[in-house]
Amino acid sequence: MLQTGNVVALLGLAALVGGMLFFGAITAPLIFTKLPPDVAGPFIRAVFPRYYAFITVTSAVAALGLLLRGWPVSAVALIVVAALTIWLWFWLIPHLNALRDAGDTVGFDRGHRLSVWLNGLELITAIVVLVRFALG
Repeated sequence: MLQTGNVVALLGLAALVGGMLFFGAITAPLIFTKLPPDVAGPFIRAVFPRYYAFITVTSAVAALGLLLRGWPVSAVALIVVAALTIWLWFWLIPHLNALRDAGDTVGFDRGHRLSVWLNGLELITAIVVLVRFALG
C-alpha cells in the first residue's frame, strides 16, 4: 500500500501544483492580454469550472495517496483544498459573475481579491505538501 500511496500522491500533487501554476502564470494572463475584453470575460467564465474541477480531482487524488501512505494531516490539508475549491466553484464564482453582470465593480473587485487570495493559499498549501512529500 505504501508504494501505491506514493505513486498516487505524487501524481496528484504534481498535477495539482503544475496545473495551478500553469493557469496562474500562463493561461489567465494570456487570456486577458491577447483577447478583447468582450471575448476574454466569457472565455474565462467557461474556463473556471474546468479549472476548479481539475483542482478538486487532483487534490482528492493526492489526498487519497497520502492517506494510503499514512500521512493523514497532509491528506486533510488537501481535502480542505478540495472543499474550498468546491465552495469557490459553486458559490463564490457564480456570485462574482452576478456582481459583474449587475455592474457592481466594487463588490466584484472585493470578491475577486478574495478568490485570488484563496487560490494562492490553496497553491501554497499544495506546494508545502509536495515539498514535504519530496523530503519525507
